[in-house]
Amino acid sequence: MRLLIAIFIFLSLAGFEHSPKKVDVKDYSYRLKAAFIYNFATLVDWPSSRKSGDFVIAVYGDDAVYNELKTRYSVKSVGAQKVKVVKYASTTQIAKPHILFVGEPKGRDLSTAKSKVSSYNTLLVSEAKGGLSKGAVINFIGPGGVNYEISKSNAKKHKLVVASRLLNLAKKVE
Repeated sequence: MRLLIAIFIFLSLAGFEHSPKKVDVKDYSYRLKAAFIYNFATLVDWPSSRKSGDFVIAVYGDDAVYNELKTRYSVKSVGAQKVKVVKYASTTQIAKPHILFVGEPKGRDLSTAKSKVSSYNTLLVSEAKGGLSKGAVINFIGPGGVNYEISKSNAKKHKLVVASRLLNLAKKVE
C-alpha cells in the first residue's frame, strides 16, 4: 500500500496527467515553413547562370523561420551549391537571393520586395493575403504553413522551372 502511495505521489510531482496535452500546429509552423522552403529549393530549377557559388535563402520578416533555416539547413546543399541563409531587416538590404521568403509581419512590403528581385531569378515565397497577385511565386495559405499556392506565370517571369511534383502538391495553381 505504501508503495502505491509513493508511486502516486511521484507521478503527481513529475507532472503526470491523465489527459494528453493538445499540440497546436501553429507552435511548429516555423519548422514546417523552413522545411518547405528548403524543399522548394530542391524542386525548382534555376537558370545556369545561378548554379554556381552559394545558394542563398533569404528571410525578411520572420525570425523563427530564419533561425530554423539557419540551424537545420545551412549545413545542406542544393545541387552542388552550399546553402547560405541570410536575414534582411529592411527591404533596402535585399540583394540577389535564390529564394526570398517574406513573412506575414512584412507582407505589406511584398510589392517592394518583388521590385528588388524582379531582375533576378529569385523564387519569391510569401505568406501574405493575395501574395500571388503581388508577385510571389509561392504563397503559404491557411494555418500551420502546410498548404501553399503557386503562380506558374510568376515563376516563368523569373525564368524558374517548377517541378510537377511541387505543382501537384499545391492547394492551388494559377
